[in-house]
Amino acid sequence: DEIVSVWFTVTPDLTSAFPALAAREMGWVDVPLLCASEIPVPGSMPRCLRTLLEVELRAPRKLDTHIYLREAVRLRPDIKAGRRS
Repeated sequence: DEIVSVWFTVTPDLTSAFPALAAREMGWVDVPLLCASEIPVPGSMPRCLRTLLEVELRAPRKLDTHIYLREAVRLRPDIKAGRRS
């Protein structure tokens, strides 16, 4: 499998660092990286970093796993334990 590109979005309250810079420092030097800000919708989840990895897979797509940590699970109520309902 190969990472094609990575998108990071952060909520407007996260301002101390660029996620893409941290990824570069961790060794992702040959992968296109992009940072963006989430739309500040009233009532939306604060302090949220989202990551979208575009990956070329050898395995069937049905084996994908979507991971939501802690309170972020409420962002996708249609996904339970990595499965779509």
